[in-house]
Amino acid sequence: MGVLDKLFGGRGTHSSTAVRQPPVRNNTSSDSAPDNEGPASAFTGRHFEGLGDVWSAFFPEGSREYVEGIQDVFEKSAAQGPVMHRKDGSSVILLAYPTSGGISVHSHIVMTQGKGKADFVGGYPAFEGLPVACVIEQAHIWSNGISGVVAARELTTGTTLSFFLAGFFQHVPQMQFGSRAEFHLAGLALALEKADDNVPTGGSADNPGSSGDSTHNALHGRGVLFPTEVVGMWAFHLPVLGTERVEFMGRHFLRILTLFSGQGKGALRGYLYAAEHVLKGYVPQTGDDIVGTLWLQGSMDRYPA
Repeated sequence: MGVLDKLFGGRGTHSSTAVRQPPVRNNTSSDSAPDNEGPASAFTGRHFEGLGDVWSAFFPEGSREYVEGIQDVFEKSAAQGPVMHRKDGSSVILLAYPTSGGISVHSHIVMTQGKGKADFVGGYPAFEGLPVACVIEQAHIWSNGISGVVAARELTTGTTLSFFLAGFFQHVPQMQFGSRAEFHLAGLALALEKADDNVPTGGSADNPGSSGDSTHNALHGRGVLFPTEVVGMWAFHLPVLGTERVEFMGRHFLRILTLFSGQGKGALRGYLYAAEHVLKGYVPQTGDDIVGTLWLQGSMDRYPA
């Protein structure tokens, strides 16, 4: 069965529900609308619309490995979620492979009216995360009108996090400033190692933004994310609560249960995925503290009505 047969007659969770092209709302910024009329930016850092480092952390050969295997990915993919029908008559469809499991690849294709063919326009690795109740503070649409990032305040700890939203074009109609939403958060490690006894973080344990160095002892067992220059990328000092080995397309990953923020019962839990080539032989153990850089991703399991 070809990919188009799968889209319109095969397996998967395809819906014919029309989703309009994402509007630029008061709480939503885009490169085409730099003079945003909404509130002051909730994002820390600059927007970078690319996934080069992400693919390098996912596959040993980076995006090249993804592109080389794209035909195989397409043949095994199924449409997921609603289609976005655009004003020019084209339609954007999200393909997922596999449709279940902890790790998958999402690919975007565009069907152009009258041409009868599908054009591949990009994709990203997608991860199963843990549910987190948040208040949406802002959303930023990438210039392609398909992908984007969200800034949301987690209700328990009050931490504001910015992250790449899987299926952004499908969910943007419900991205209303001040509304509550449940996101499933997960991170992909771009770099990871065991925390030393003295870990420089650019701030103290109580005030990460101040001058001076934090110590490993001060942060032991506590999750802290530090903003970087790029929205959605975070430096981290995290505790390892548990680990699980997972495999995707013949590649080995470690899924780490951790705390993205706080300590104890009120902390913000999430999954951190680390590819074997990123770990470089280190095997995190429960009770370890780890440091590095991660790409934060959110997903939603409900679509707009």
